[in-house]
Amino acid sequence: MKRRIGIIIAVVMIAFGAHGQANEAERIKKNITQMWKDMAQGKIESINFAEHTLTAYSSGGLWENLTGDELSASLLEGPNRLNVKPYHINVTFLGAQKDVSYVTYYLAGNILSEGKVIVPNYRTRISQVLEKRGDKWVWVGTHASPLFGGSGITVD
Repeated sequence: MKRRIGIIIAVVMIAFGAHGQANEAERIKKNITQMWKDMAQGKIESINFAEHTLTAYSSGGLWENLTGDELSASLLEGPNRLNVKPYHINVTFLGAQKDVSYVTYYLAGNILSEGKVIVPNYRTRISQVLEKRGDKWVWVGTHASPLFGGSGITVD
């Protein structure tokens, strides 16, 4: 009898754990989608980033260890603006506490300068590491690599 009760409790815990992860994955997907919408409008909150974020841009170059404010500024300052949308967002939870997520997706859209399209059909692959701090997921690492020729994803 005790064994049956133990099995029932284990099944219930697994079911609730999977449901909780599905909810967290949807929350992360929503946050990523909103982040890129906000960026296209020229706004971003540096609180979405860890105090130091390891970043590699699709334009090439070395890894950069940036503060949240530095990362926000690098994405918003200057004449160019990313007007992109994420596609095919995949979230995988890691760690014993499932408080780290590895997220992959594609970005597709345009790069604008002073309201004019300077790079049409911009597409890049993104892989990110997010860490759960309290009830918030923050970016701790991002790598972007361009898709040449624009193949590989379906967009609207």
